[in-house]
Amino acid sequence: MGKALIRAAQIGAGLLIALLIIGLYKAKTDAAKTEAHVRALEVQISETEARLRALRAEIAGQETPERIEALARRHLGPHALEETPALPEAAIDARLPAPKARE
Repeated sequence: MGKALIRAAQIGAGLLIALLIIGLYKAKTDAAKTEAHVRALEVQISETEARLRALRAEIAGQETPERIEALARRHLGPHALEETPALPEAAIDARLPAPKARE
């Protein structure tokens, strides 16, 4: 009976070692997949940040005073940016009548 118990313990230890090897292989494979996914995400982040920088530069170019003035002249006419004298306070009421009260 002693030899059978030793033999059973050896088989059990062999199975345990096989399970540990399989588990280690699976863990290493999962870690490699995760690492590849992280690298892909880092590339995606870099590309997104580059696009964001390009868009910010484009926005800055679109917001230049010269471009806005040119658009105003083209769409609103050549006198769009001329300064007009300020209305005296008394003339404001005549130009913009007070709103009528609701009934």
